Amino acid sequence: MYGIEEKRNEVLTFIDGLNDEEAKKKPDSSSWSILEVLEHLNLMEQLVGYQIGEALKDGTPKDVNEKPLHKTTNREYKVDAPEAVKPKGEFQSLEEARDGLEKSREATLFLTHNKDEDTLELYAFPHPSFGDLNLKQWVEFIGWHELRHLDQMKEIYQNIK
Repeated sequence: MYGIEEKRNEVLTFIDGLNDEEAKKKPDSSSWSILEVLEHLNLMEQLVGYQIGEALKDGTPKDVNEKPLHKTTNREYKVDAPEAVKPKGEFQSLEEARDGLEKSREATLFLTHNKDEDTLELYAFPHPSFGDLNLKQWVEFIGWHELRHLDQMKEIYQNIK
């Protein structure tokens, strides 16, 4: 749906080539490890899923414009992660990270299953950089966000080698 599975597969393919030691290692004290980035992706998808559920349940219809979501991958534009999606050390292994990502994806797909595009385009909630995104755009954003952080994980890996 909306390219999120293909983008997730890119992330999973990358981490398949890693071991737990590499995934835990930080390039420096102010950077995240690959495991922490994976936790961030999981927390972000959980939060977006929660917000989608709330919008479908109690939302007021709102018309929003198309946004250039592909620009999410531009890492020259720095964004501090909101506290709710900062890693807290929940994942201790790549297996735990894969399980968490699988569960958050199942929840997203469950929420959007059998919802037509018109329904997903009807409701919106704000994004800190893009402004209001409709639910369809939010689902698409999940994938672009993962690609942004895939690039970050590749940088981390190069820096710990």
